[in-house]
Amino acid sequence: MADPTAPRPTRGLLSVLAIFALGIVFGVALSFVIVHHVVRPGFMRSHRDGPMPIERITRKLDLDATQQEKIRSILERGHARVRDVLDETRKNVRVELRPEQQEKFDRMHPAEPPR
Repeated sequence: MADPTAPRPTRGLLSVLAIFALGIVFGVALSFVIVHHVVRPGFMRSHRDGPMPIERITRKLDLDATQQEKIRSILERGHARVRDVLDETRKNVRVELRPEQQEKFDRMHPAEPPR
């Protein structure tokens, strides 16, 4: 009969495989957290903070001075229209709220959006 105290090669192999699998699971979970809570919010915030600066567009597209002025004007008009739509939307939502809700809404959504 086999000695019960003798080491079992399968038990050691399963232990190594389990540790390896746990390492993979931990690595995937850590990667998910880093991508979704560290890298992506910073990346998205830079685009949400406002329009792409004309200098960056100029550099990426190699715009000349005339194109820069025309595009700057187009972007300013577009942003003004977006601000108007947001202001009207806030006003329409606010009308449907009770007074205490209006106070909370005003704190959540300032009348003047950041520029």
